[in-house]
Amino acid sequence: MKFTGFLSVFDSNSLSWEKHIPIPDAIFTKMLKFAPDKRVVCTLNNSLSYHCAMMPKGTFHYILVNNETCKKLKLQVNDKVEVEIIKDDSKYGMNISEELEEVLFSDPEGSLLFHQLTLGKQRSLIHIINKIKSSQTKIEKSFVVLEHLKRQKGELDFKKLNEDFKEFAQKNSI
Repeated sequence: MKFTGFLSVFDSNSLSWEKHIPIPDAIFTKMLKFAPDKRVVCTLNNSLSYHCAMMPKGTFHYILVNNETCKKLKLQVNDKVEVEIIKDDSKYGMNISEELEEVLFSDPEGSLLFHQLTLGKQRSLIHIINKIKSSQTKIEKSFVVLEHLKRQKGELDFKKLNEDFKEFAQKNSI
């Protein structure tokens, strides 16, 4: 579904992801029939697509737009934006790196624990791995994630996971 929106910010929000595009009520209601989990793929100005959710705020719903996306599209607050949203049919609600997929495939116990997490926690871990540029580092951190889940008996503790990343980096630095 396509609509024209405007890049907005929340009045009293100082967070870096405050930029958003409100979704017209009629569009949101129609999309909810196709995507009851509110997960969509959003394309802005016919050029940049990303996986996201239709988020609630008071009486309306919106799509978050991060600073990196604004830079790529040269968007400023109040700019007019052409938006297309379609149902996200991906398994996790976002793309998963080949490296993480391979590590999950090679570690059945870790994969089982990963897949027992909520979809939101799975997406958080996928995002952590996806933002890494180096393929080798993606593989290494994917193993750290699965080892963390095994040690924690399937529970995800982001503070401990960050400690695990640091410990791995210290052990493997020259």
